[in-house]
Amino acid sequence: MEPEHPSRRGRGPVVDRDTGRVDAIVGRLRDSGGRITVARRALVEALVGAQGHVTADDLADTIHARHPEVHRSTVYRTLDVLEQAGVVEHVHLGHGRAVYHLADERHLHLVCERCGVVVEVPATSVDRLRAELSTSTGFVIAPHHFGLPGWCAACAPAAGPPTIDAKSRPQ
Repeated sequence: MEPEHPSRRGRGPVVDRDTGRVDAIVGRLRDSGGRITVARRALVEALVGAQGHVTADDLADTIHARHPEVHRSTVYRTLDVLEQAGVVEHVHLGHGRAVYHLADERHLHLVCERCGVVVEVPATSVDRLRAELSTSTGFVIAPHHFGLPGWCAACAPAAGPPTIDAKSRPQ
């Protein structure tokens, strides 16, 4: 049986893909001139281990369990550094705290306003809309920063026909 990777905290054995992904991200950060510290590597490992969207506080708790010397403020500062380097992105999925995910698998988020489910879709899903808006208005949208609200397949029938009127939302 493979040993458990420390950053996965109960999530099972480490997968070679995870180790390779961590090394690739750390290498990218190093290549861009960033220092590789214990906190930075631990943060990348926690992000890869999370396999999804996590808050900065969730990441700080995960890191602190293995590295109690890494302060919460260091995690926040390191997230900013990793975001500036293009390693992570943060997104607002409605009300509440921003969540973070690795930027090496670019995607958008659809957020159901009724049940809260988040559906990931390829970033290219809005390419036609992006081009149309750019051509017609000169405005270039950046939809990756916010979750796109609407209704999931299960909640949409209760929503009725699509409309811009906020009163038509399902309750």
